[in-house]
Amino acid sequence: MSNHREQIFQAAQGKVSEELLGATFAKPRGATTAAAGGGIAGAIGGKWAGSQHKGAAAAGIQLGNPGAVAVTPTSLVTMAVGVSFSGQIKEVKEVLSVVPLAAVDSVEVKRMGLAGVMEISVAGTSFKLEGKVPDMREFADAFARAKAGTF
Repeated sequence: MSNHREQIFQAAQGKVSEELLGATFAKPRGATTAAAGGGIAGAIGGKWAGSQHKGAAAAGIQLGNPGAVAVTPTSLVTMAVGVSFSGQIKEVKEVLSVVPLAAVDSVEVKRMGLAGVMEISVAGTSFKLEGKVPDMREFADAFARAKAGTF
């Protein structure tokens, strides 16, 4: 398990009004491929990432790249984050979206190769984020507990 969760918790202090119950570092699906390679791979990654931004926008959500997603007792929160050269989350640059938990239909995590893909469905629209599987699963568990009111 990475320490991104704790870094997000620390960086979000004073920027998110509620207690964070879970958080994960996440980028739109395809963002890593788009940044890693030029040519066809970069174009494909860019297309994937673009469709995730469109899906999120259809649900009234903005995604950060790099970004983070968090859950509070009442909301799903997306943020733009600042990351150091060593991959540590140093700051929450901006809170991008705050969505009531009641509007979030589901959060599902799957392993895709070495990375994880988390699909979030809001009001019948879905989008995908990529990140570390254990971190995303921990986030999904926190979301499920918050949604059920059992935190």
